Amino acid sequence: MEPEETRTPPPESKAFDLLAAGNVPAAVAAITAIADTQAALEALAQLCQRAYRDLKSVPTMTALAWESIGFGLKCAAVSADPAASRYKCRAKAIAYNAGANCWPGWGDSVEIKPADIAEGLKLAERSYELVGELGLGDKAIGTSLWLVGALQMAAGHLSSAIAQFLRAEEAFQAAQLPVPAAMARGYVALAEKALPESHLRGTGSLATILRSLRGMESQEAEFFADQLLTADRIFSSDSFRYF
Repeated sequence: MEPEETRTPPPESKAFDLLAAGNVPAAVAAITAIADTQAALEALAQLCQRAYRDLKSVPTMTALAWESIGFGLKCAAVSADPAASRYKCRAKAIAYNAGANCWPGWGDSVEIKPADIAEGLKLAERSYELVGELGLGDKAIGTSLWLVGALQMAAGHLSSAIAQFLRAEEAFQAAQLPVPAAMARGYVALAEKALPESHLRGTGSLATILRSLRGMESQEAEFFADQLLTADRIFSSDSFRYF
């Protein structure tokens, strides 16, 4: 019989095993050894998602995200446009996605601690900065501001969160996007509902906005309405504590 061929595992598989063992630097090194740096950055982005989805470890995901963002921005610094912009855009997306995964309002079966929310807020703020550097426009500005506000709300900074949600609404209105603008208003209502002095106003506003979203009869509006209801259930539960 012929001896079986010894196969070297692909870098992505090796990196995931290292990540699962808690060795983030070695996992990053396994990926960044790939000669194609754009492919390496994409592999890092996918590895971040696996840290959240498969390992269910938010600290591992955020540590990997920062390494990935740093790699992407280093690649951008030594590249000319349009490649430099592509690296920055992917780094921005990694920051946004990792930050979003630090928000407890999705209801995912992943433990999120106060330190994770704080780290997620830093990632969201970095994503917002990159949106500005790249000049991505009002829709991207609104989306990134929403995430900053969502994480501020989870951290208990409710007044700051309301300000960010209002800025997000303005950006969506400037982009002529009525559905996301209504969604942002819904999060203003959620944050107001959490404050004793505006609880009744927030409760009434949320009900009105949910009816408005349902009446828009679009899949996007239904998605946002369901998302708001999930977030309301989580943030209103007896087990949730604003950090």
